[in-house]
Amino acid sequence: AERTAIVGASAGTDISTAINLAKSISNTRFRMVYPDSAIVPVSDSIGDVREFLVDGTYLASALVGNRVSPNRDVASPWTNSQLVGFSQLGRILDAVEQNQVSVNGVTVLSDQAPFVRVRHGLTTDMTNVLTKTPTVIQIADEVQKQSRAVLERFIGVKFLPGILSQVEGRMSQMFIGLVNAQIVAGYTGISANVSADDPTVAEIEAYYSPVFPLLYLVVTFNLRSSV
Repeated sequence: AERTAIVGASAGTDISTAINLAKSISNTRFRMVYPDSAIVPVSDSIGDVREFLVDGTYLASALVGNRVSPNRDVASPWTNSQLVGFSQLGRILDAVEQNQVSVNGVTVLSDQAPFVRVRHGLTTDMTNVLTKTPTVIQIADEVQKQSRAVLERFIGVKFLPGILSQVEGRMSQMFIGLVNAQIVAGYTGISANVSADDPTVAEIEAYYSPVFPLLYLVVTFNLRSSV
């Protein structure tokens, strides 16, 4: 349930088709990359360089490689990431077209020689900032995975009165580690209680805030005749 699809468009996919596809899927785990093609330079054995036009699946694969790099964690922003191996994009979008695509949940790439840059990383679910920001979903997945690892040791033990406080302590330690790793900004309300419906079940609850990426800077200039 924590799988993520990073998908590229086939060559020839126009802007309206890309937008309609993203809107029809609208899922936090589906990230669509656009434009639909790029140019890859390849050197032969004698050093001659030939250029090949590839479709958007190669761009999506490059983005996957960028995201799984050990130099990045789940909170590392997508926006402004650099993809290597391409000389340029096969379809050039102007600023208006880039905005038109991105507001509909498409991760837009732009040329920034000698790299291809992620102009804006998005999921296809544009409902709110918690659903459209890829790193928020990745952080939620990381919290879930670490919680399973931390709590696994309590499965199959005697449900004694002190178990619940131990569970809360382990969860607190886990969140402290996530805060120190700059993945979670803060947490509160960790509680563990016996289920009212089943005495073999402990219900655990916690509230936390992810570390958000900084995506916009709003600058206000005040013009005066003198200061």
